[in-house]
Amino acid sequence: MTYSPPEQFAIIPLIPIHIGNLYLSFINSSLSMLPTLGLILLLVHLVTSNGGHLIPNACPFLLPGVPLLLAPFLVLLEVISYCFRALSLGICLFANMMAGHSLVKISSGFAWTMLSMRGILLLAHLVPLSIVFALTGSESGVAIS
Repeated sequence: MTYSPPEQFAIIPLIPIHIGNLYLSFINSSLSMLPTLGLILLLVHLVTSNGGHLIPNACPFLLPGVPLLLAPFLVLLEVISYCFRALSLGICLFANMMAGHSLVKISSGFAWTMLSMRGILLLAHLVPLSIVFALTGSESGVAIS
């Protein structure tokens, strides 16, 4: 059954709770939050019980002497920092690749313009053309390895 967008985001009470004049209900969006809450509580339990020894990878995230109440927050902060480190390295890789491709494109256009000129520029086009070949060779070497 296909729902239209307004129907998809409608708030549907699944378990209505009436306490006097107070109306509480368990709605469809809170149903999607239950697995997240369960995973957070499981992480807090595993990290805080027995000093984090149940999760062997959580121990490098904790410094010795950290209070047990701060342990889940420190582990969460360290995990977020590792995730953002990977994201920032990916952005740096993208920027460097884009800069390399732009340099090859600009150099090849410059060499082509010099080649189509007459006179001394016809001979001088070998400099940017050799740069283009060097950059293409280095990119091919990186792609092969």
